[in-house]
Amino acid sequence: MLAINWAQCHTRPVLMIPGPTELPYPVIQALNQPPTIQYDRGFDEKVLEPTTLALREVFQTRTGEVVLLPGSGRTALEAGVVSVVEPGDRVLVVVAGQFGMLMREILLRVGAEVAEFTVELGSRLDLERLAHEAERVRPKAITLVHNETSTGTTYPAAEVGRIARSVGALFLLDTVSSVAGIDVRTDEWGVDLNMTGSQKCLAAPLGMALVGVSQRAFEAMERRRQKASSFVYDLLRWKEQWVPVSRGGKVPDGSPRRQPVSIPTHLTSAMSVAVRLILEEGLPHRFRRHEVAAAALRSGLQALQLEMFPDPSVLSNTVSCVKTPNGVAPAAVVVRMRDQYGILIGTGLDTMRTTTLRIGTMGLTASPLYVLPTLSALELALRDLGYKSESGAAVAAAQATVADAS
Repeated sequence: MLAINWAQCHTRPVLMIPGPTELPYPVIQALNQPPTIQYDRGFDEKVLEPTTLALREVFQTRTGEVVLLPGSGRTALEAGVVSVVEPGDRVLVVVAGQFGMLMREILLRVGAEVAEFTVELGSRLDLERLAHEAERVRPKAITLVHNETSTGTTYPAAEVGRIARSVGALFLLDTVSSVAGIDVRTDEWGVDLNMTGSQKCLAAPLGMALVGVSQRAFEAMERRRQKASSFVYDLLRWKEQWVPVSRGGKVPDGSPRRQPVSIPTHLTSAMSVAVRLILEEGLPHRFRRHEVAAAALRSGLQALQLEMFPDPSVLSNTVSCVKTPNGVAPAAVVVRMRDQYGILIGTGLDTMRTTTLRIGTMGLTASPLYVLPTLSALELALRDLGYKSESGAAVAAAQATVADAS
């Protein structure tokens, strides 16, 4: 009998990794247009400016600006750090996984005096201890990865923001895998630099870095002893060349503005559509959808008798990190699901690469349309690799969770 390869009829695997994620069809359509001149005033006023203003709603900021840059989430992190941190500045860095470590490395590169606050992988953040450390260090800034993609955990950004304010520190928040999937309240939480990328819960193509900048952050940039070491990533240039006077910038209202760095026109058009879809759905509905989709996925994983990696109190709604059964290699599961069943998930990172899997529920994929086939393919792949479970239990458990929430 001829064995069937179920992935062979597809042109590519379905992306259930922790980003980049699947794109809505209208976003893909936005990329299919003739080239536009990036420095044309029509592009500035009819595409770029409306997109950044709409993003303010997604970021939940009324007083700050959202800056778009060519790049990725890491570009946003580096631009934020380079713009406000000078050599010798004390910065308290919460490190709870690979992306907390990344922030630490970026800060060290700009010459910051880094005080590292380490959280055991997958564990809760001890806020009382963090508050004591902030009082001791009295840093210029406190940084946090809101949603640590490497461990599938979400940390209490609102509380960390309050700690930052209590010691007069700027609050730098990495929201690369949370904005538009988890409730992120930039103004309410006192976030001074809200740094993210386009390719995850925003459901736009990879290639854009986004930074929400508070007026407080702009003021800190203006007080620098010396200019930022990067010309391209100096966010203060946006206040000087792009933001109108009526919003606290330097450009006379109604005057032509200048992009401090050339903005990719196709990617901006795609982002514009992605943001429109988010706002049409409504933020409360979108956050609830991600919450239920993640809960359904976890119900299915539990039915497979698989254990989540993080503490239950910090489970993420956009990235699920699950332990693999004894004797089953995560990489083998990924390969089997991709090559045989046409669905791509990810392994853990670094030391967790050989013990965990990571599955994204981001944007379009935070839906039964994607969660149920992923659980089915996972069950089949595990069975192919020798792990036995009750047939169909994972999908049934996930369906029950979805039904209960409807």
